[in-house]
Amino acid sequence: MQIPSDLSHYIRDALQSGQSQGDIVNSLRAADWTDTEIDAALAGWLSLDGADAVPRPMRSTAARDALFYSLLFVVFGMVVGSTLTLLFAQVNILLPEPSESSTYGQLSGLRWSMAALIVFAPVFWTLDRKDRKATATDRARTHCTVRRWLSALAMLVATITLLGDALYLIYSWLDGQITLRFLIKSATVALIAGVVLAYFGETRKMPTGKAPLPAGWVLIGLAVLSLVLAFLRVGGPAQGQLEQRDRWRLSDLRTLTNDVAQCPDIDRAALPVTLDPMTCARNPARLTGFASDIAYEKTAASAFSLCVQIEYPAAVDGYDVRLEANTACIDRRTD
Repeated sequence: MQIPSDLSHYIRDALQSGQSQGDIVNSLRAADWTDTEIDAALAGWLSLDGADAVPRPMRSTAARDALFYSLLFVVFGMVVGSTLTLLFAQVNILLPEPSESSTYGQLSGLRWSMAALIVFAPVFWTLDRKDRKATATDRARTHCTVRRWLSALAMLVATITLLGDALYLIYSWLDGQITLRFLIKSATVALIAGVVLAYFGETRKMPTGKAPLPAGWVLIGLAVLSLVLAFLRVGGPAQGQLEQRDRWRLSDLRTLTNDVAQCPDIDRAALPVTLDPMTCARNPARLTGFASDIAYEKTAASAFSLCVQIEYPAAVDGYDVRLEANTACIDRRTD
């Protein structure tokens, strides 16, 4: 650890004046220095009878502390941000706005936040427990410069967020825009900001007996809750594989539709009644095995449809696709 210069100079002067280490320790304890700081500072000087105190080499741990607390700060931020994203999504699902279009693609996009929690929540839990255990035996860790600056920065952001949340809440009330969804989201932001303030403001001692629940545990609980709810809404790996197969089918469907519309081997003014779309594929190597399932149907002299069976219609983006039950079609004219 880094020894404050005033503490080091005091010990040097005390040793050179003939004071014993016991007297120096008692004086420093009375001034509220921790035992770790006192021991480290005393270890920095060699006292010889009748000679001046000689400094010993001190190996700084500042770089290691900076790495640890910077990592803890970043991981904490990832858990907070991902948890807030998933909780907001649950509110949007339960209380949709009348003018808001609901698409499954918005839900599947939550998988990034789900993946972030799966990765960063265990890392945060491990780092937090390690920090708590180390702090319980070495109170000097609470005075680490990097830790104090990062904690102050996090508390500043949380405080500004709380003030902004309150400001926007009052403005919306005055403007007559208060809705239940808005209130729940504001409460969620306030809760998360409160957890951040509590986490970086607490004494960092391990709880005992009936002591309040540490803020880190509250955050982990919220992260687990939001992750479970997201899994129930979005599904797990099996659901993801199903949606991926449909994305391949739709990609092949769009590619073959363009190829058939520009196929040089057919009369585009008088389309054939039957056609294997694969005969018009300009680059079959780019297609997947699902392309062979695509069916052609002539709907007019110069109009046709290509259709394919899909597994999960709710996940299909239908801006250029016509959905009928489990069938996805694209209609195209060639004139």
